[in-house]
Amino acid sequence: MDRSNIEETSYEAQRLARRERMKEEKRRQAAARAMLKKLLPLVITGLIAIVVLIGAIVWGVRSLVDRHEVREQEESLSLEQEIVQQAEVVEVTPEPEPEIKNMLPVTVERPDLFEGYKVDASSADVSITEEEVQSQYASLINATTGKVLVTRNGNDRMNPASMTKVMTALVACEHITDLNEKFTVTLEDTDFAYVHDLSCAGFEAGETVPIKDILYGAIMPSGGECCHALERFVAGSEEEFIGMMNDKAAELGLSGTHFTNSAGLFGDDHYTTLYDISMIMKAAVENDICREVLHEHLHVTTPTEQHPEGLELSNWFMRRIEDKYSKTEVMGAKTGYVVQSGNCAVSYTVGDDGTVYICATGNAHSAWRAIFDHVALYEKYVQ
Repeated sequence: MDRSNIEETSYEAQRLARRERMKEEKRRQAAARAMLKKLLPLVITGLIAIVVLIGAIVWGVRSLVDRHEVREQEESLSLEQEIVQQAEVVEVTPEPEPEIKNMLPVTVERPDLFEGYKVDASSADVSITEEEVQSQYASLINATTGKVLVTRNGNDRMNPASMTKVMTALVACEHITDLNEKFTVTLEDTDFAYVHDLSCAGFEAGETVPIKDILYGAIMPSGGECCHALERFVAGSEEEFIGMMNDKAAELGLSGTHFTNSAGLFGDDHYTTLYDISMIMKAAVENDICREVLHEHLHVTTPTEQHPEGLELSNWFMRRIEDKYSKTEVMGAKTGYVVQSGNCAVSYTVGDDGTVYICATGNAHSAWRAIFDHVALYEKYVQ
């Protein structure tokens, strides 16, 4: 082979090699472009994710900082308000009233009552018939306004019998400072009830109970021995206690009332009027302890050696009138009886609009008749 043929063969081989290299380069570039097309969405998605993540981190940091600042502001404002409120409380808090130890739970709210104890009978209804109310004495007073709604001999002098014990309880409640203070019933107390043929709660001579049990005993079963025991506990003697009762009547401005005993025994100088006894009931309702005692239907006294299970005390009037009258609830009551003044009762109720009514009757021919007369007056006049 000559030189020219050798050179031609070498050139052709180089040309073929270059062509193969060019083809290989094109295939590589094509593969690279294909790979780039596949990776580009992933790269873009990754960049977006990184941006979102950075944004979330920045937002979270800012949110934490903002919440911290808001919490600091709220705490600062709350502290300022608390300081202001404490300052206001200090400015308006009244002087505390004398503490009564072992106060009875207040289950009966004090109603709104008119100021003072002088009633207005100028427009009272006097036409109530004996068919409606048979008691010789009767009155119904709007104790929210002080106006007498209906009256029959409401301002006439009468013997209050055991309605007297409303004043007895009121005076005692105003001077008792520890309701759980123990006190011993004596033979003098039980003899007082026996000699005068009085109702009894059932305490025995030598029995020691909290004074609150004696207070309940004076009102609920109208215990004569309890009245005498309260005289000794509060004032030291019967005479001193009776003086306190009359002083209280004078303080209330009740010129038609005078007491000679705490149990309601008959006597020419022991008298009141229905208007006055109604105002004594009003004063009793204004006293938290007395209001609770007058409202109680059933009370069991503290167990003692003489009565291991206690005495069960019951308010006869309160337990029976609720079966005969349902328009409103009778909130408190006290009955009474002596031959000279027949069956008596004083009670109060509160209308649906909050108006307070005090009813008092005297000289009914039976205990049930006294209840029926209260029901009749409430049914006709209570709104």
